[in-house]
Amino acid sequence: VRNECFRMRSGAPDEGPNVSAIEGAPPASKARKSLISSLTKSSLLVVFLGGAFLLSCVFLVVQLRSAEKPDYTVIAELLLVAVLSLEGIVAVRHLRQSRLESVHTVLVDVLHDYRTPEMFVALNALWSFHREHGDQFVQQYLQRWQQDDARIRALPSEEQLEATKATLHYRRRLVKEFYNLLAGLYDIGVFPSEVLYTYWNETELRIITKILIPIEAAVATELRKERAPGEWLQRLKRLHDDCPR
Repeated sequence: VRNECFRMRSGAPDEGPNVSAIEGAPPASKARKSLISSLTKSSLLVVFLGGAFLLSCVFLVVQLRSAEKPDYTVIAELLLVAVLSLEGIVAVRHLRQSRLESVHTVLVDVLHDYRTPEMFVALNALWSFHREHGDQFVQQYLQRWQQDDARIRALPSEEQLEATKATLHYRRRLVKEFYNLLAGLYDIGVFPSEVLYTYWNETELRIITKILIPIEAAVATELRKERAPGEWLQRLKRLHDDCPR
């Protein structure tokens, strides 16, 4: 789970594509379907093992009570089936518990990132910019980015890093990468919906469709000349759209 988390942190490109092309995004990815299928199979396995245990116990009682001369070979085999069935059930339960612990570990890390002062400042800056410029916020953002980029390039190299951290573009990218990670963890099933939407409701996810996707689409089409939507941007939209209202 941790490896998948780190992979998604670095796997998305900086900019995204046309928002209109995202409308046809599929409801779930193949990875998520595969995980749900594996969980269903594990439940069926527990039922099968439980049935095997009960049947072996029934046949064992029948063998002991009704047979005039018990067949100890059959009794030994029935005992073996019962023991192996119990061991299988315990192993499946341990596997599920291990998965829950992994989800908890990743959840704590993600919540820590979300609650940092840097994230608070970045979210505040984006919403303030959106309120200030209204319907023109996308074009105003592109202009601000170009102005900041030209200003920072003119600075000495040792001052460029700190200046970049204070730009709206850097803060937008910080927020986008966080939600991209969150969407990826949800999409592959690491965070089930009942877990994810307990901590992030529609109000907190609204920034995806109100700010992030419009800006990413504009940057991609007007500055990077991209057309095809990326899977990571489709994940962002699904993260918002799947949230219970």
